[in-house]
Amino acid sequence: MTVRKPFDKALYDVADTKAKKHMVDWLNFHNDYCFLDDRIYNISTNETYYFDIVCTVDDANPRLLYEVEIKYSWKGDWPDSWKEIRIPERKRRLLDKWKEECPDDILTFVVFRDDCKKAWHIDGATLLECEVREAPNRNIRKGEKFFHIPTNDAYLMDMTYEEN
Repeated sequence: MTVRKPFDKALYDVADTKAKKHMVDWLNFHNDYCFLDDRIYNISTNETYYFDIVCTVDDANPRLLYEVEIKYSWKGDWPDSWKEIRIPERKRRLLDKWKEECPDDILTFVVFRDDCKKAWHIDGATLLECEVREAPNRNIRKGEKFFHIPTNDAYLMDMTYEEN
């Protein structure tokens, strides 16, 4: 039996909308060549249960697939004692969909700081290679599993931009 944190729709709606909006605005600010697929992405009304954001450059290039989340316990600089980034193992369904249906596309997991000004970017292939195990913590249910991604296998990026 899979152990998971109970789903909190109110928290999910706030965090999901904030993370998607920030990522889309950042992409639009930094990438004039990237076109969002409006059939997939809609912050407020369309939940696909798969990739949060899909970008297309043109038919000759792979699509850019993003899965975004906010780590609210991360405030300020990334603590030196945090040697890894943890992503819930339930995200495996995205990895499976990616490998089965669109392996030529580029999947990136983005884990934002609470204020969305910094984020870890993690290649989907990295998750396929990293360890999956429990993450003992007072906020995590016993038995819930996570991908444990060493920070050396991820890119910490400045996610600030000038809003119009």
